[in-house]
Amino acid sequence: MQLKELIDAFEGDCEIGSIAFDARAVQEGALFFCLKGRQDGHDYAMEAVAAGAVALVTERKLDLNVPEIVVPDTRHALAVACARFYRPTRMPKLIAVTGTNGKTTTTYIVKSILETAGLATGVIGTTAVTYKGISRPATLTTPDPVELYSTIREMADAGVNAIVMEASAHALYLKKLDGLKFDVAAFTNFSRDHLDYFRTMESYAAAKKQLFDRTAFSVVNVDDELGREIALECGTPLLTYGCNYPADVFAIDLSMSVDGLTYVLNASDDIAEIKFNLPGRFNMYNTLCAAAIAKALGIGIKHIAAGIRTLTKVEGRFNLINTSKCNIIIDFAHTDDGLRNILTTIREFAPRRIITVFGCGGDRDRTKRPLMGKVVCALSDLAIITSDNSRSEQPEAIIRDITDGIEGDNYKTEPDRKAAIRLALEIAEQDDIVLVAGKGAERFNEVNGEKVPYNDEEYILQLIEVAK
Repeated sequence: MQLKELIDAFEGDCEIGSIAFDARAVQEGALFFCLKGRQDGHDYAMEAVAAGAVALVTERKLDLNVPEIVVPDTRHALAVACARFYRPTRMPKLIAVTGTNGKTTTTYIVKSILETAGLATGVIGTTAVTYKGISRPATLTTPDPVELYSTIREMADAGVNAIVMEASAHALYLKKLDGLKFDVAAFTNFSRDHLDYFRTMESYAAAKKQLFDRTAFSVVNVDDELGREIALECGTPLLTYGCNYPADVFAIDLSMSVDGLTYVLNASDDIAEIKFNLPGRFNMYNTLCAAAIAKALGIGIKHIAAGIRTLTKVEGRFNLINTSKCNIIIDFAHTDDGLRNILTTIREFAPRRIITVFGCGGDRDRTKRPLMGKVVCALSDLAIITSDNSRSEQPEAIIRDITDGIEGDNYKTEPDRKAAIRLALEIAEQDDIVLVAGKGAERFNEVNGEKVPYNDEEYILQLIEVAK
């Protein structure tokens, strides 16, 4: 593709064979973008040219021996160029879901509904990139532009009709989605997270709001304060959902057990009985969001109800393991709000005690650590505080931050996650519930820059097998 087709400011002939923003990934014929972040891509421009880059997109003149296009914002230019370079001949319907919690589950519910309606659907998100029987691990919740836009092209070329993706606040802030226009954008909820990056809740919220500047239709949870702001401010056609404020899509007669939830759905006066295989009021909201998205896409109420009923599992989200002694639940809950939601749900049907194993990620928002400790110990009978992707921090230091928020003494500490899970299962008595929170479907433990292979569910199943 010609460079002038990718960057409007360029005139002349220069054939581009690939796009890169990491000098280590440059191939012969690449267009290299100099991004500013923890490191400055401009410092690696010479290395990129030596590796075969035939042109550079920069924010300042470098005077290297290749064409240089100086732009105000290389991140925006990268997203737009990737959208043009990888644009498929037929663009699938694009759906994006943002919010602090619930994004992954909502995307998989939408996928199930759309596939029930006959639409081949792909998902791009935290747990995986998946479509038409193909699945591979995710690199980020929202991939970097080269991977993201090439994946959209890959799915389109394979005959995918719709793509539903998670839109993280980081991705929106870093302009990864600037080359896309969504058919539907949805908002789930908003609570404390990522303040290590955004510093304030206001800047975190502003990043989320950006999604609704690039969509044709909005779906918004009006039971959430930020959701109500978005609903008032967005200039697109809108479907609202919720139960506490007037909404287009809402639920009545909610009933829950360990086996799931049921309710009656009213979607703009289309009525259906809903059965979902994951419990929790928060999952009711996830299904309402998915139903509203489907409604915005013109999917009928029968397909909506059938699609919700068909989904039996979302990896790492309320995954239930039954043993002869106790039930074990594995969940990704990793914020104080997420932990409050799942523990409140478990308490509604727990026959005896709740034992919770959890930790907090290193090199991430420290302000939420004492809040998570406070919530878990308030809502559990016993907490076992352990490690969870400690990264460059010492697990013991993270644990001290967590215990600073705890008011009682119903907790133990065990920095080794495997040992903490073994301890929880040893302590558990008949009919107790053990919640293992924080990692969900993750397949690694990140320690000192190394991702060590590890998965909560696989390890727990090994323990159960050995105990037989």
